[in-house]
Amino acid sequence: MSFLCCLTGTFVALADDKPPLSRPNILWISVEDISPDLGCYGDKNAVSPTIDRLAAEGVRFTRCFTHAGVCAPSRSGLITGCYPPSIGTHHMRCKGVPPDDVKCFPEYLRLAGYYCTNNVKTDYQFDVPATA
Repeated sequence: MSFLCCLTGTFVALADDKPPLSRPNILWISVEDISPDLGCYGDKNAVSPTIDRLAAEGVRFTRCFTHAGVCAPSRSGLITGCYPPSIGTHHMRCKGVPPDDVKCFPEYLRLAGYYCTNNVKTDYQFDVPATA
């Protein structure tokens, strides 16, 4: 029986013609004020085939909540993984100073060899390091 299981596992592995990734591709899309108004979340009126395909092939979060009710404090929580009041970024239009050991998510990705870009949303309520 164990031989049969091993043989089945071998055939399943051989049937997968995709080469194994040495590390995963990461596409992190963050938007504001969209709610679940996309086809991949069940909205029948939304026409979003590309996002729907990405969601089907990747990770789609269904229980997400913001730390703050406004954009910039919420972004500071997302980019650092910290609760905004703990790093002084919870008031709109403030200049928090996160502790030295707090890094932005893209900093970790860059250290792992990933290319990162953020072309628009850089207001995190604190001065963003050049490495972020």
